[in-house]
Amino acid sequence: MFARKLKLTLKGQEVGTTPMLVPAVSSRINLPLQELTQTISEIVDGPLLISAYDYYHCQRNLPISFPDLIFLDSGGYECNKDQDVSDIGLYKPDSCEWNKDLHSDVINEWSSKIPTVLISYDHPSIREHISKQIETAINLFQGRDEFLKEILIKPETKTSYKIKPEKVIDNLESFTSFNILGFTEKELGSSVLERMINIAKIRIAMNEENIEIPIHIFGSLDTITTPLYFLSGADIFDGLSWLRFLFNDGNTLYIDSFGPKFYGADEKINKIWIQSLYKNYSYLRQLKMNLEIFHSKNNFDIWGNNAEFFKKTYDDLVEKVGVI
Repeated sequence: MFARKLKLTLKGQEVGTTPMLVPAVSSRINLPLQELTQTISEIVDGPLLISAYDYYHCQRNLPISFPDLIFLDSGGYECNKDQDVSDIGLYKPDSCEWNKDLHSDVINEWSSKIPTVLISYDHPSIREHISKQIETAINLFQGRDEFLKEILIKPETKTSYKIKPEKVIDNLESFTSFNILGFTEKELGSSVLERMINIAKIRIAMNEENIEIPIHIFGSLDTITTPLYFLSGADIFDGLSWLRFLFNDGNTLYIDSFGPKFYGADEKINKIWIQSLYKNYSYLRQLKMNLEIFHSKNNFDIWGNNAEFFKKTYDDLVEKVGVI
């Protein structure tokens, strides 16, 4: 089994354990960001991912005090001028200025007492070889010991849309400079199984080199892909799906159609959405527990209606990578 549990520590103090499910907020959601932050402050008490881009442009005067751990993403997703048509329900606001200097301004003024994971800078117009990405991240993190340090690996060229796992494996020793190793879900492969295979290959190579740092999958926080990537060896999962869909009985459902069926056709859409947030966050708590139970018992029955599918997909993964 590739599933595992790890501790995250900052200055010798435990600040979280994996598997870790991290709800995210973003200006890509078609809601005023300050209003959204206020709404979820009454729901979220665990980790939360926010964007340095959003903090700079929208949240600077809005103290964020409710999470127990903050992931401070660099803003590459929010400043991307291209609309991903597969991002159903997301909104592309007008792009604002964003660069390394502004990112550094956010980091320099960051004064939250909440333990924070600083994620390396990325931008849709920047593509570099992995060795250069590592060098740039090390320079960014230099002297910033108040943060946990995460490197987000991106494709190396502007014509490449996927991560090459062998290139990651070639640089494994350099990743010991970081606390967390991150990848975006879509850049790991064109199918869920391909992504699982690439996660497992990287994880196997890390195990062989005794490199025990968590793997973070950006953009995966739902009822299906999160467990599958956990089975493949990933540890931390974040995403916006908890704001866009409704989690119910192992399914990720479109709120506007399933919400009225679940809560009543006479319920106001806004109230359905608010109730869905509470339900989704509760679901994520239970999902984390189920991941932990699976890790300890290796019993696919914990996944209920998805058990057979998860078992078959895991068996396909093992057949491809050749290791149990």
